Amino acid sequence: MTISKFFKFSVFAMMALSFVACEDDDDDDDVPNDENEEELITDLSLIFVEVGTTDSLIYTFSDRDGEGGDPPLIDDIVISDSTEYVVSIQVLDASNPNDVENITEEIEEEDEEHQFFFIAVNGADNSLTVAYDPADVDDNGNPIGLTTLWSSLAPTVGGEKMRVVLRHELDKQATGVSDGDITNAGGETDIDVEFDLIVTD
Repeated sequence: MTISKFFKFSVFAMMALSFVACEDDDDDDDVPNDENEEELITDLSLIFVEVGTTDSLIYTFSDRDGEGGDPPLIDDIVISDSTEYVVSIQVLDASNPNDVENITEEIEEEDEEHQFFFIAVNGADNSLTVAYDPADVDDNGNPIGLTTLWSSLAPTVGGEKMRVVLRHELDKQATGVSDGDITNAGGETDIDVEFDLIVTD
């Protein structure tokens, strides 16, 4: 091969390699950032502790085989009338029973990107109020919802539910969001569960 032909071949080869490298860079741009992916949550537990006591109650949602498999197992929330509870949330990815992941820790680490909402359904707001814990906030002072205060007002009459929703990449500055109104929150839903609510006499 002459020097001239070798030079032309080398230039062509370098251009080809450069093109492949650019394609690789473009592909890298398409890879999603893990921090922005929706969390996979198979288990959500609400842990109730009556104010002034160490008595605890745990109510759980579990759907370890995901959509299309067996129906999820959802406990009824059963609490007493005229009582205040501190409620904490634990969420897990137990899709692989040999490698259960504590998603609660990820939410705490990415607290500015997450918020739980508690939505009264079928008149549940006549029997219960839910308030964010003022100490459970992100670095900007916005609520996270991993800890809340539930105050029962009156016995339920039947059909009341509490809906628990976790939003990811939401707009915490939007109107009403810091007060627990999901209307303007936007973002992606990581989990959305309705618990039957029973407030006893």
